[in-house]
Amino acid sequence: MIVEQLKSNHVKNSVVVHVNELLDKQHRRDIESIVEQMSGVTDAHFNKTRHHLMVVDYDPKRANSGTILTRVKLQQLHAQLI
Repeated sequence: MIVEQLKSNHVKNSVVVHVNELLDKQHRRDIESIVEQMSGVTDAHFNKTRHHLMVVDYDPKRANSGTILTRVKLQQLHAQLI
């Protein structure tokens, strides 16, 4: 019963970040790593065929889409949430 309660209490949100710049593979990896280091972010990865879209999974109790977008923009990138 305790395991079921923990599972039901775990909420995960996802957001898609659209990056305007054309990034090479290494730059995309760097951005993923930077975002994944944020508190509350559980995963960040660029789409394999649409390299300008990054999906970020996060715990809404510890992070939010606005701070994720800000972190991406701090990397001298133009980006928006979609």
